[in-house]
Amino acid sequence: MVDDIGLGPSLRKVRRSVLPTARRNQRDDQHLALLLAFVLREDSNCIDIGAHKGDVLRQMVRCAPRGRHMAFEPIPQMYDKLVTEFPMVEIRPTALSDVPGTSSFAHVVSRPAYSGLLQRLPEGTEEVETITVDVEVLDDVVPPGYSPTLIKIDVEGAEYKALKGAQRLLKASRPYVAFEFGAGSAPHYGTTPDDIYRLLDEDSGLHIYDMDGEGPFTLAAFREIYRTGRRFNFVAHA
Repeated sequence: MVDDIGLGPSLRKVRRSVLPTARRNQRDDQHLALLLAFVLREDSNCIDIGAHKGDVLRQMVRCAPRGRHMAFEPIPQMYDKLVTEFPMVEIRPTALSDVPGTSSFAHVVSRPAYSGLLQRLPEGTEEVETITVDVEVLDDVVPPGYSPTLIKIDVEGAEYKALKGAQRLLKASRPYVAFEFGAGSAPHYGTTPDDIYRLLDEDSGLHIYDMDGEGPFTLAAFREIYRTGRRFNFVAHA
């Protein structure tokens, strides 16, 4: 373990805040991989919203090689790479919301994982390119009769509207929904824990757990987790 000797106060503070988050993310990623292996059959269908570099999509294809998978990635460079690597998957170069159209999109060139429909990083801290992307509604683009076993969503704060545009699919298929939700991104979109909880639990009949399997959470418990920031990756299922 590296100690803090030689680090200034500000660097020590950053190190102590970033490392626990990184460890939490790594653990949650491992648990998501276990979840995929546990719930997916060879012919299960999956949807990857915010596919990025394809890390989760790769696991979906491996666990369900005969499934009909869909992925959404609006950053052109990443979309092109996904199309090349996953010719068996329907890759769409779009963002998702509850209303179709076009939108500006903040492509954080220096840290692509922070890209999203809104720029949420402090001005001047990262290299940001504003592009225009097509926006689709998931309920409108899934094929008739299509039923996913699992949906993964990582869209840097825009989760609520993407899921709101999938309510018909959520109610009909009752899939597992692996999603990220935290105070670092959701407020930029005006989304509260109550919004996410009501959409998933009350409207869609999917109960919320963390990636360690703790839950199902009540609305009060979900609010408290959001307030403390101790969890930001969740899975909802019936």
